[in-house]
Amino acid sequence: MSADLNIDHRELYKDLRLFLLGLFPDAGSQIIQALQNNQPLPLNAIVMQILFSRNLDESVTTYTNPVDGAGGSASVQNSVDTRVQLSFYGPLAQRRSRTAYILWKNYYGTENLTVCQPLYVNSYDRRPYINDSNQYEDRWILDVALQYNPQVTYAQDFAESAGVTITPVAGA
Repeated sequence: MSADLNIDHRELYKDLRLFLLGLFPDAGSQIIQALQNNQPLPLNAIVMQILFSRNLDESVTTYTNPVDGAGGSASVQNSVDTRVQLSFYGPLAQRRSRTAYILWKNYYGTENLTVCQPLYVNSYDRRPYINDSNQYEDRWILDVALQYNPQVTYAQDFAESAGVTITPVAGA
């Protein structure tokens, strides 16, 4: 059995996308992961970008004893605080960003995120930008924090008994 991580950033992006689709069901192709080089943003885009992660605690190990001769396992888990930037573009940016901001820290957020849980919103800012046509475009940015608890499981050997033989040293 190789070491197996149960949650990575792909699962976080999927969970965040489902949360946003619950708020904006008509935004299917507009919700994307990070900016892609040489790809234009869709109209009214919502861009998700993980900024960084940090451990909230030390890891904890739990063991599962083997059953009927099957191999045992050990699982190591810790809690991770991850910051994600959600950028909202276009004419719907302010409305959508305000909706996500309000519901992130609400019961709705905790009920509709399954892989992670919302912690707080670090910032909520309007940051318009100049596009390739030298025109200002609207952009609102949420810097949100979430917690998830990744776990690594690996094979662990167990012993039911042990024998010790003591051999005296001659001349001692």
